[in-house]
Amino acid sequence: MVTITFLGRFIYTTVVGNVKKYIRFGNQDLRHMNFKTFIFILIIVAKSSATAQNHVETEDKDNLYWQPNVEIDYSHFQSESDADCINYNEKYGLKMSANIQLLGIVDIPKSHLSRKIKKRTGNDKLYLAPIFCKNCSCILSEDSTELVVYQLLFDVAEMCARGLRKELIETQQEMNINNVNAMFYTTIKNRWDERMRGTWASIYQDVLIQKKDSAYIEWRKLVDEMLEKNKDFATQPYEIERLILGEPVEDGYVEAKTIIGDLKNNEEN
Repeated sequence: MVTITFLGRFIYTTVVGNVKKYIRFGNQDLRHMNFKTFIFILIIVAKSSATAQNHVETEDKDNLYWQPNVEIDYSHFQSESDADCINYNEKYGLKMSANIQLLGIVDIPKSHLSRKIKKRTGNDKLYLAPIFCKNCSCILSEDSTELVVYQLLFDVAEMCARGLRKELIETQQEMNINNVNAMFYTTIKNRWDERMRGTWASIYQDVLIQKKDSAYIEWRKLVDEMLEKNKDFATQPYEIERLILGEPVEDGYVEAKTIIGDLKNNEEN
């Protein structure tokens, strides 16, 4: 059975075997339509449908979310240039300052709310994305060098997000548990946050402070290689959809009210 659907003004028909009902496009009966015109309409409709399906929301009023085609520009620095912004930039000799972080939410199956462990079926789910906080990022004046560096830092955040996902998946496979995100997300995220900030500090030092020759090119190459290496763990559009929506997107799931804290800190205490 084949269903042909036209966008806009449309009537669809079902074709079963050799029995065909006519299709009308607007006010035109397709039984009398020129074949080339018919194919042309199909192509236009297919392209329109593909465009609609491939559209990904990557921004809300507060944040810009990482995706391969998302670029930071000057308009995204929306925090007021107040005394804190001026002091911070003057301290580090910068014209712009950005707030980039990893944002994550864990959803759990409703069955996990049961007190009986045997009834807890299904795996919990993590929705994770690097974000550029627009209202937390300020600009004193435009600087093209700093802008490309912040784009690099945004990609470093994605590099770490991929490492975080990979480690959580490996932990789940090793331990064969259905609540790996609720159990270990905070612990593993804290490690990757530390690596992320350490990488940022090295880039700042090499590119913006010491202004080493070819430093940006070398860092750009390294980050691109790591992104490619872990491309199977990239931030997906459905994760951004969940984060922007602010509520579970899958039936039978609820947002975890609490998740386990940093187990490393608990061990040290």
